[in-house]
Amino acid sequence: MNQSAALGGVAPTFELRQFAVRSPGAVWRAPLNLRSNAQRIALVGNWEPLFQVLGGRAETAGGTAAILDCTLEAAVSAGILGFAACDPPLPGSFTVTEYLRHAARLSHGSASRAVHDTKRAIDRYGLSGVAKCKLAELALYQRRALGVALAGLTTPKVVCLEAPLRGLDAPSADYVARLCLEAAAHSRLLVSADLPNSPSPERTLLDACDELFVLAGGELIAHGPPNAIFAAGARYSLRVKGTKIANFVESLRTQGVHIEARADADRFNIELPATSNTNTDLLLDTALDHDLIVLELEPLFAV
Repeated sequence: MNQSAALGGVAPTFELRQFAVRSPGAVWRAPLNLRSNAQRIALVGNWEPLFQVLGGRAETAGGTAAILDCTLEAAVSAGILGFAACDPPLPGSFTVTEYLRHAARLSHGSASRAVHDTKRAIDRYGLSGVAKCKLAELALYQRRALGVALAGLTTPKVVCLEAPLRGLDAPSADYVARLCLEAAAHSRLLVSADLPNSPSPERTLLDACDELFVLAGGELIAHGPPNAIFAAGARYSLRVKGTKIANFVESLRTQGVHIEARADADRFNIELPATSNTNTDLLLDTALDHDLIVLELEPLFAV
């Protein structure tokens, strides 16, 4: 019995515990910890190391990553998680139908079920117009649409999509975003995206999610619902210098400011009180009161 079941709880959709990755070019400064029961989760920023593990191009260096209390590898092999990497190599001589049918057959071994799964995916994701096209003939947005269909092919409990909108023009991104939400209508969704400009298809997709986890510099710098993450002027990255940093932190907290330490002892994520009319003067005045020099004060999200 898994831990969540033993405690009578609900298995989290996605969980990282002291998760670290070993791979050239895939280094996170500190192990990551997060837990979410949300139906639609967005990973914002550079989450490539996680997807390298999912794609078999890197290995876990420490900790665990789980989907519904299953390790990533077990979730994929058991059909719990359907995964689509961003722009993987494709067998160009296959048609869309042949590719999906082959993938479904590999997933569960049933030829008749593979035919059914393929037809359903082509209908669900509107691929009938390219069903007979060779994969080598597909435009980038069509390959991304195929990726969404592949991840949702057997209607797994969770669909995981790596950067499905990256590098697409606005009309193409809008089209693929709609397919992502179609997948989310039948499965839980885990999707990654770059920090968007507003308005944009990326922002529309993120706004449709229940919980966002924002990664920057290898650190988890924010998480919460979209309206909190994108609240204008509410969140800042702060770096200070001085000997009274601990007193400064305590003073801000007593004034209702949410402050989280980052990997460096002098760097913080700041969230100003939502119910107040305070601005960055509060941060600057409090730093001055504690003889601190402010080295950096920048909005976390300029959207």
